[in-house]
Amino acid sequence: MSILKKSCLLLIFMILCLPIYSMAQKSDLSPLGFHFGINKKEAIRLIDSNGKRIVENEVDSKKIRTILIQGVIVSLPVEVDGVDVMTGLEFYDKKLFSTSLIFAAADEAEKTELEDEFIDYFTQQYGEPVERDSLMYFTTTTWHMPDIKLVLHTNEKNNTVKVEYTYKPVHQARIEKELDTKRGTIHKDPATQMFLDADYSKPTGYDERYNIK
Repeated sequence: MSILKKSCLLLIFMILCLPIYSMAQKSDLSPLGFHFGINKKEAIRLIDSNGKRIVENEVDSKKIRTILIQGVIVSLPVEVDGVDVMTGLEFYDKKLFSTSLIFAAADEAEKTELEDEFIDYFTQQYGEPVERDSLMYFTTTTWHMPDIKLVLHTNEKNNTVKVEYTYKPVHQARIEKELDTKRGTIHKDPATQMFLDADYSKPTGYDERYNIK
């Protein structure tokens, strides 16, 4: 086979592999089957198509919508047969920014087994955790990936384990908006600002002409 033919075949192979690589990259933004950035309607359609039941659909005081569904729509890396599990979705500004698994273990032994298996799996996948904190009954173990923060929460008191994926761009935008609200530095559109300043109907030079201060 000539060098030219070999080069052409290599080029074709690389082109064919590009969509597969792209899909693999995108799949990282759907760790629990729900792609970060989708809206509530898209999420509900996905829930319905997988035959899952919504057990909670609420909006809190910070305008974060939480949807809880019974079960999961993806295969999990650890054995969870017989363990009560729910999938949690959180939306901010109509965009999905957090997905989680919430396990209700039967006892402390089952909780510890789940915790150990997830820590082993995540460490193999993403390296050593960047942070581990304990306070009273609660322990959190954190890993960071490009655009995603992964936290494993455990509660010794009620034997729950929570695996939480947070999409950093939307989460950061939410934090910045909350800080702007507290500081009173929210940027308003020009029409709104004109209305609030009560000068939306004034012609240029009106205040100076009529000596209005």
